[in-house]
Amino acid sequence: MLTFYFICLLVGLIFAVLSFIFSGGFEADVDVGAGVDVGADVGIDADFGHDIAGHDVGIGEVHFPLFSPIVIACFVTAFGGGGIVGLKVFPFLPIASLAFAIGSGLLVGLLAGLLVMKIYKSAATNAVTNARALSGSIAEVTEPIPAAGVGAITFSGKGGRVTGPARSEENQDIKRHAMVTITRVVGGLYYVREHVDEKLRDVPAEPAKAQGGDSK
Repeated sequence: MLTFYFICLLVGLIFAVLSFIFSGGFEADVDVGAGVDVGADVGIDADFGHDIAGHDVGIGEVHFPLFSPIVIACFVTAFGGGGIVGLKVFPFLPIASLAFAIGSGLLVGLLAGLLVMKIYKSAATNAVTNARALSGSIAEVTEPIPAAGVGAITFSGKGGRVTGPARSEENQDIKRHAMVTITRVVGGLYYVREHVDEKLRDVPAEPAKAQGGDSK
């Protein structure tokens, strides 16, 4: 049993280190319908509000990451370590040491899962806040937006220029290089309407009034 627990401890530690490295160091992959990508995969299922600029957006329900690589690695590591300790405490009761190992694994796995959930929810909250802040931002159309279709816009965001798909809020054609205002973000799609300056440019000029009257 001691060898088995040592193997579990070693495998768990290696698995935990590899999971941490390849997951980008406990970053969370958060998609809140705003094209906001916060990083790696920690195996969490979350239900988010769908309209970032609306009034019904929330973080929603974040489910416990039962099959997250980090949680599994922590469980296996704690199981092996707890089994070794259990054999020391109960040298003549292998069942007791096994129970101690299982209890240790469940406890550490639970704590790891709760920590991952907290990190994930914090990242999601920041992402929603950033997405809401986009409402009212000015962007430039890089691909024409048809009345019933999708084009593309670019705007200044944190860390540089951000490009994303866009649809007209008013179901009107918007030409390339036009300036638009972001009204809301839904499912990674930016809804925009033409900036007031663009609308003024499209207003036809009034014809000049004839001066001096009609010639007789």
